Amino acid sequence: MIQTLHSFLLFHLRHTAALLLLFVCLFPLNLRAESHEHKLQQVKAAILFNIAKFVRWPEEALSENPDFLTICHYRENSLHPAIQSILGKQVQHRKVDDKLIGSLAKTDQCAMLFIPLNQLSIFAEDQAHHGPLPVLTIADLTESDAVGPSDSRAAVNLIRQGSRIGLDIYLPEVTRNGLTISSELLKLARIRR
Repeated sequence: MIQTLHSFLLFHLRHTAALLLLFVCLFPLNLRAESHEHKLQQVKAAILFNIAKFVRWPEEALSENPDFLTICHYRENSLHPAIQSILGKQVQHRKVDDKLIGSLAKTDQCAMLFIPLNQLSIFAEDQAHHGPLPVLTIADLTESDAVGPSDSRAAVNLIRQGSRIGLDIYLPEVTRNGLTISSELLKLARIRR
């Protein structure tokens, strides 16, 4: 019983620490001008890493590449070089890896798909031609006030909330793709149904 209690407390402590780290990553974007873009990219990379800790994929989804949790970039890697800071780190017993893909047809080894704002319309067209994919799609809507989360069918949207980066989660897309997002993460996000 002591071993079980110890395991439970250790599990809870790890998830609480990861949740706190994610919360810290959603900090104000008041960054010094000379390194604003680089720091913003680092924050986004850290958010992706922490989101991965709170998502469950169907077992068969990651069987193509069981040792890696691959973050794919849709048509361009807008997080380079900041994404390098999380590559090789462990999340859910898998090493973080990344890959650039040109279409949803190439997502067979992807666990997450990061979509830059300027690729969102092409992604929407591509998505209309595909059925459910066991991939967590994450759109970066932080760069524009013109595009809102309601314009995106990505499962998760990074959005501006004043001077912070917030999360908008589109539950129908999460469910459609067979994914589960922890209630701890859902508490930090705006939810669309």
